[in-house]
Amino acid sequence: MKKFAVLDIDGTLFRSQLYWEVALELARRQKLHKDINQKTLDLYESWKKRKSKDAFELFNNETIDSIDSLLTELDPTEYDNIIKEILTPLLDHTYVYTKKLMNDLKAKGYFIIAISGSRSEEVNIFAKHHGFNDWIGQTYERTEDRKKYTGIVHKTYKDKDLILAEFVKKHDLTYQDSYAIGDSGGDISILKKVSNPIAFNPNKELLAEAQKNGWKIVIERKSIAYIMEYTDGKYVLAEAN
Repeated sequence: MKKFAVLDIDGTLFRSQLYWEVALELARRQKLHKDINQKTLDLYESWKKRKSKDAFELFNNETIDSIDSLLTELDPTEYDNIIKEILTPLLDHTYVYTKKLMNDLKAKGYFIIAISGSRSEEVNIFAKHHGFNDWIGQTYERTEDRKKYTGIVHKTYKDKDLILAEFVKKHDLTYQDSYAIGDSGGDISILKKVSNPIAFNPNKELLAEAQKNGWKIVIERKSIAYIMEYTDGKYVLAEAN
């Protein structure tokens, strides 16, 4: 049975969000949807300018909700035509710590998995480029002729532990000495399942859970990773490199 490492992609390995990059460019070109093109750009600008403490959540959640609610009206061909053009120059915009950890574990024979909330088309491009062994992303179902979305979405940013269990069974993996790395509350369920959970640049929800469980916390700034470990009832800086 092989050991494994499971990684989130957006904000964990990739320095941005795959689905944002595509959605934002579609909005800039007025190709997302007439009702949400400008709204998406305004929410993004509000977050970039930190206009409120919840500006990030508003941009992230309202953009996703808006796209989901109008899915049957969106044109998949616009998305298909732009995805490689947008993502190809960004594929190596990765964090130093998580990329090195992934490569080191792969060299030791670990099976490397990606479970991402970005769409499967985006995840396929990114995961193949970085040599993941297996991966999954969110799926927007299409009609048989692939010219329309049906409105059905198979989400992968929730219940990641259940998705992980399927990978473990499929590839005959072991949880012993396993790793999970994530940056948000959606990753908590997989971090709880492994021997080596790592909260990387965690949001508030994940930070609280990491502190409660004494998980390793890593903060990367300007290509320096500050590694904090829980010792004697408090976090201490264990390493910076």
